[in-house]
Amino acid sequence: LSNLDAKLRAEMRTELQNLQDQLAVTTVYVTHNQTEAMTMADRIAVMDDGELQQVASPFECYHRPNNLFVAEFIGEPMINLVRGTRSETTFVGEHFSYPLDEDVMESVGAREDLVLGIRPEDIAVVDATTDDTADDTALGDHELRMDVTVVEPHGDQNVLHLSHPDQPSADDALQAVTEGMHLVTRGDRVTVTIPPDKIHVFDAETGTAVHNRRYDQEDDRTQLEQ
Repeated sequence: LSNLDAKLRAEMRTELQNLQDQLAVTTVYVTHNQTEAMTMADRIAVMDDGELQQVASPFECYHRPNNLFVAEFIGEPMINLVRGTRSETTFVGEHFSYPLDEDVMESVGAREDLVLGIRPEDIAVVDATTDDTADDTALGDHELRMDVTVVEPHGDQNVLHLSHPDQPSADDALQAVTEGMHLVTRGDRVTVTIPPDKIHVFDAETGTAVHNRRYDQEDDRTQLEQ
Protein backbone atom coordinates (compact mmCIF):
# COMPACT_ATOMS: atom_id res chain seq x y z
CA LEU A 1 0.00 0.00 0.00
CA SER A 2 3.02 2.30 0.25
CA ASN A 3 2.62 3.65 -3.30
CA LEU A 4 -0.97 4.80 -2.75
CA ASP A 5 -1.96 8.30 -1.73
CA ALA A 6 -3.04 8.77 1.90
CA LYS A 7 -6.82 8.67 1.28
CA LEU A 8 -6.73 5.57 -0.93
CA ARG A 9 -4.31 3.86 1.46
CA ALA A 10 -6.80 4.29 4.33
CA GLU A 11 -9.65 3.00 2.12
CA MET A 12 -7.62 -0.05 1.11
CA ARG A 13 -6.87 -0.92 4.75
CA THR A 14 -10.62 -1.08 5.37
CA GLU A 15 -11.24 -3.01 2.15
CA LEU A 16 -8.61 -5.63 3.03
CA GLN A 17 -10.15 -6.13 6.48
CA ASN A 18 -13.62 -6.56 4.95
CA LEU A 19 -12.23 -9.04 2.41
CA GLN A 20 -10.54 -11.06 5.14
CA ASP A 21 -13.82 -11.22 7.10
CA GLN A 22 -15.72 -12.37 4.02
CA LEU A 23 -13.20 -15.10 3.18
CA ALA A 24 -12.96 -16.21 6.84
CA VAL A 25 -9.41 -17.47 6.45
CA THR A 26 -6.27 -16.75 8.43
CA THR A 27 -4.28 -14.05 6.67
CA VAL A 28 -0.61 -13.16 7.19
CA TYR A 29 0.15 -9.57 6.19
CA VAL A 30 3.78 -8.42 6.16
CA THR A 31 4.46 -4.70 6.47
CA HIS A 32 7.08 -2.21 7.62
CA ASN A 33 4.29 0.28 8.35
CA GLN A 34 3.33 0.10 12.04
CA THR A 35 0.08 2.02 11.35
CA GLU A 36 -1.05 -0.74 9.00
CA ALA A 37 -0.10 -3.36 11.57
CA MET A 38 -1.99 -1.60 14.37
CA THR A 39 -5.16 -0.90 12.37
CA MET A 40 -5.48 -4.18 10.45
CA ALA A 41 -4.22 -6.92 12.76
CA ASP A 42 -5.87 -9.13 15.36
CA ARG A 43 -2.39 -10.12 16.49
CA ILE A 44 0.99 -8.62 15.63
CA ALA A 45 4.32 -10.41 15.39
CA VAL A 46 7.09 -7.83 15.70
CA MET A 47 10.41 -8.85 14.11
CA ASP A 48 13.83 -7.23 14.40
CA ASP A 49 16.80 -8.47 12.37
CA GLY A 50 15.11 -11.82 11.90
CA GLU A 51 14.31 -12.33 15.59
CA LEU A 52 10.80 -12.40 17.01
CA GLN A 53 10.37 -9.68 19.64
CA GLN A 54 6.71 -10.01 20.64
CA VAL A 55 3.47 -11.66 19.53
CA ALA A 56 0.36 -10.01 20.95
CA SER A 57 -2.71 -7.93 20.19
CA PRO A 58 -2.17 -4.37 18.95
CA PHE A 59 -3.45 -3.15 22.33
CA GLU A 60 -0.87 -5.13 24.26
CA CYS A 61 2.03 -4.34 21.92
CA TYR A 62 1.27 -0.65 22.41
CA HIS A 63 0.65 -0.61 26.17
CA ARG A 64 2.71 -3.61 27.30
CA PRO A 65 5.76 -3.77 25.00
CA ASN A 66 8.27 -6.51 25.74
CA ASN A 67 11.28 -4.32 25.08
CA LEU A 68 12.60 -1.02 23.78
CA PHE A 69 12.40 -2.07 20.12
CA VAL A 70 8.68 -2.84 20.31
CA ALA A 71 7.99 0.30 22.35
CA GLU A 72 9.74 2.50 19.75
CA PHE A 73 8.35 0.70 16.70
CA ILE A 74 4.69 0.81 17.75
CA GLY A 75 3.12 4.24 18.10
CA GLU A 76 3.07 7.60 16.31
CA PRO A 77 4.30 9.97 17.64
CA MET A 78 6.97 7.68 19.02
CA ILE A 79 7.24 6.96 22.74
CA ASN A 80 9.47 9.32 24.72
CA LEU A 81 12.55 7.53 26.06
CA VAL A 82 14.91 9.07 28.61
CA ARG A 83 18.10 7.32 29.71
CA GLY A 84 19.33 7.66 33.26
CA THR A 85 20.22 5.88 36.47
CA ARG A 86 18.44 4.91 39.66
CA SER A 87 19.50 6.75 42.79
CA GLU A 88 17.73 4.97 45.64
CA THR A 89 14.03 5.53 44.75
CA THR A 90 14.57 8.24 42.12
CA PHE A 91 15.22 8.04 38.39
CA VAL A 92 17.90 10.59 37.53
CA GLY A 93 18.18 11.77 33.92
CA GLU A 94 20.53 14.36 32.49
CA HIS A 95 18.15 17.27 33.08
CA PHE A 96 15.51 16.08 35.52
CA SER A 97 14.82 13.66 38.36
CA TYR A 98 11.68 11.58 38.70
CA PRO A 99 10.59 9.81 41.93
CA LEU A 100 9.58 6.17 41.38
CA ASP A 101 6.54 4.65 43.09
CA GLU A 102 6.83 1.59 45.31
CA ASP A 103 5.41 -0.82 42.73
CA VAL A 104 7.86 0.49 40.11
CA MET A 105 10.75 -0.01 42.52
CA GLU A 106 9.65 -3.61 43.10
CA SER A 107 9.85 -4.22 39.33
CA VAL A 108 13.18 -2.41 38.96
CA GLY A 109 14.86 -4.30 41.80
CA ALA A 110 18.61 -3.77 41.96
CA ARG A 111 18.95 -2.42 38.41
CA GLU A 112 20.68 0.95 38.19
CA ASP A 113 20.90 1.85 34.48
CA LEU A 114 17.37 2.47 33.26
CA VAL A 115 15.33 3.96 30.43
CA LEU A 116 12.15 5.81 31.37
CA GLY A 117 9.35 5.70 28.77
CA ILE A 118 6.19 7.76 28.49
CA ARG A 119 3.73 7.94 25.59
CA PRO A 120 3.20 11.51 24.25
CA GLU A 121 -0.55 11.37 24.88
CA ASP A 122 0.05 10.45 28.54
CA ILE A 123 1.89 13.71 29.25
CA ALA A 124 -0.40 16.40 30.66
CA VAL A 125 0.43 19.96 29.56
CA VAL A 126 -0.82 22.84 31.71
CA ASP A 127 -0.05 26.45 32.64
CA ALA A 128 1.22 27.75 29.30
CA THR A 129 2.97 31.09 29.68
CA THR A 130 5.44 33.28 27.83
CA ASP A 131 7.09 34.16 31.15
CA ASP A 132 10.56 32.57 31.16
CA THR A 133 11.07 33.52 34.82
CA ALA A 134 8.39 31.14 36.15
CA ASP A 135 9.25 29.76 39.58
CA ASP A 136 10.30 26.09 39.44
CA THR A 137 10.19 25.68 43.23
CA ALA A 138 6.40 25.26 43.10
CA LEU A 139 6.61 22.18 40.86
CA GLY A 140 5.37 18.83 42.13
CA ASP A 141 7.41 15.62 42.22
CA HIS A 142 6.25 14.52 38.77
CA GLU A 143 6.16 17.92 37.08
CA LEU A 144 8.65 19.62 34.77
CA ARG A 145 8.98 23.09 33.31
CA MET A 146 9.66 22.94 29.58
CA ASP A 147 9.70 25.20 26.53
CA VAL A 148 7.61 24.61 23.41
CA THR A 149 9.96 24.57 20.41
CA VAL A 150 7.62 23.25 17.70
CA VAL A 151 3.83 22.86 17.43
CA GLU A 152 2.41 20.40 14.86
CA PRO A 153 -1.36 21.01 14.49
CA HIS A 154 -3.37 17.98 13.35
CA GLY A 155 -6.82 19.48 13.78
CA ASP A 156 -8.11 17.11 16.44
CA GLN A 157 -4.81 17.25 18.31
CA ASN A 158 -1.51 19.09 18.52
CA VAL A 159 1.90 17.47 18.80
CA LEU A 160 4.20 19.59 20.94
CA HIS A 161 7.98 19.33 20.87
CA LEU A 162 9.29 20.27 24.29
CA SER A 163 12.81 21.12 25.38
CA HIS A 164 14.37 21.86 28.72
CA PRO A 165 15.00 25.56 29.35
CA ASP A 166 18.45 26.52 28.05
CA GLN A 167 18.91 22.98 26.68
CA PRO A 168 16.99 22.95 23.35
CA SER A 169 18.98 20.03 21.87
CA ALA A 170 19.03 17.78 24.93
CA ASP A 171 18.60 14.05 24.33
CA ASP A 172 15.77 13.89 26.88
CA ALA A 173 13.57 16.45 25.11
CA LEU A 174 9.95 15.28 24.98
CA GLN A 175 6.94 15.17 22.69
CA ALA A 176 3.43 15.62 24.07
CA VAL A 177 -0.02 15.41 22.50
CA THR A 178 -2.75 17.86 23.45
CA GLU A 179 -6.31 18.38 22.26
CA GLY A 180 -6.68 20.47 19.13
CA MET A 181 -8.52 23.20 21.06
CA HIS A 182 -5.69 23.40 23.62
CA LEU A 183 -3.93 26.43 22.18
CA VAL A 184 -0.20 26.43 22.79
CA THR A 185 2.28 28.35 20.67
CA ARG A 186 5.97 28.10 19.97
CA GLY A 187 7.97 29.89 22.65
CA ASP A 188 5.51 29.17 25.45
CA ARG A 189 6.87 27.83 28.70
CA VAL A 190 4.63 25.06 30.01
CA THR A 191 4.34 22.82 33.02
CA VAL A 192 4.12 19.14 32.09
CA THR A 193 3.03 16.31 34.34
CA ILE A 194 4.26 12.74 33.84
CA PRO A 195 1.75 10.56 35.74
CA PRO A 196 3.53 7.81 37.71
CA ASP A 197 0.91 5.21 36.77
CA LYS A 198 1.58 5.68 33.04
CA ILE A 199 5.35 5.28 32.81
CA HIS A 200 7.31 2.40 31.32
CA VAL A 201 10.73 1.37 32.62
CA PHE A 202 13.29 -0.60 30.64
CA ASP A 203 16.63 -2.17 31.50
CA ALA A 204 19.16 0.08 29.73
CA GLU A 205 21.59 -2.78 29.09
CA THR A 206 19.22 -5.43 27.69
CA GLY A 207 16.31 -3.25 26.56
CA THR A 208 13.87 -5.56 28.36
CA ALA A 209 10.75 -3.98 29.83
CA VAL A 210 10.81 -4.32 33.62
CA HIS A 211 7.67 -2.26 34.25
CA ASN A 212 4.76 -1.18 32.05
CA ARG A 213 2.01 1.31 32.72
CA ARG A 214 -0.73 0.28 35.14
CA TYR A 215 -4.34 -0.56 34.30
CA ASP A 216 -7.04 -0.03 36.88
CA GLN A 217 -10.21 -0.36 34.82
CA GLU A 218 -11.85 -3.72 34.23
CA ASP A 219 -12.23 -3.00 30.51
CA ASP A 220 -8.48 -2.52 30.16
CA ARG A 221 -7.72 -5.81 31.92
CA THR A 222 -10.24 -7.61 29.70
CA GLN A 223 -8.59 -6.30 26.54
CA LEU A 224 -5.17 -7.42 27.77
CA GLU A 225 -6.47 -10.91 28.59
CA GLN A 226 -7.95 -11.21 25.10
